[in-house]
Amino acid sequence: MTLPLHEYLVSLVLVLSLAFLAIRLLISRLAGTYRLFFCFVLLDTVQALAPFILSFRSSAYFYFFVATESLTLCFYALIVFELYRVLFQNLKGIAGLAQRYTLGALATAVLLAILLRVVLPKPHRPLEQFFYFEISVVSSLVLFILLLMAFLVYYPIPIHRNALVYAAGYAAYFLAKATVLFVNNLGSSSWLRTCSTIASLVALVSVVFWAMCLSREGEKRTIVAGHRWSTPGTQEQVLQRLYELNKSLLRARAR
Repeated sequence: MTLPLHEYLVSLVLVLSLAFLAIRLLISRLAGTYRLFFCFVLLDTVQALAPFILSFRSSAYFYFFVATESLTLCFYALIVFELYRVLFQNLKGIAGLAQRYTLGALATAVLLAILLRVVLPKPHRPLEQFFYFEISVVSSLVLFILLLMAFLVYYPIPIHRNALVYAAGYAAYFLAKATVLFVNNLGSSSWLRTCSTIASLVALVSVVFWAMCLSREGEKRTIVAGHRWSTPGTQEQVLQRLYELNKSLLRARAR
């Protein structure tokens, strides 16, 4: 084995947890509601299995990792769009605006990554070149995920319990994965294995959180996540202004 034993143990528990989550989504019939999330869980399960099938430093593992990580990168972006859909079911105008800004930011990030790769010296290793491109896209997604969570904390919008569980778990999961990527691009090999283990543990906690908290009943239960420190009257005023903004955006889009 080329990885420390504790990392293999964490990876094994993560694979089992991801498989359990996929089964839970199927049994609760939530796989159809959160289709992109379900596909992402399946892909992550396959990628997490790799260290048990392929040698960590083999060329086969490298090509497998690049292929699955490229697909994962696409799902990172697609899940953000799915989060807009499930969180803003009653605010389609705001959801559409957020999706357009996110798409524009991602396109800019891809163009910037291509430009930097042409202008700056290329990293020596192929994997470093791949991470060089990935970091630009992930950085944009980190910004939008943080803005999305800040929006949920502030605005008292009623949302399904499952939607909040989905968003909170994904924020922790994605930010942990992004941290490893950032550390790797800094070239800090002494911290990389430690950060990788911590990120795997955070990912494991997120997966267990999803598996335990996502349920069919969560689609029927509506809760208000944000603005709990304000009075009911203030919450009503803030929510009313938000709905008015949403109507304005819908009217502008219909023109």
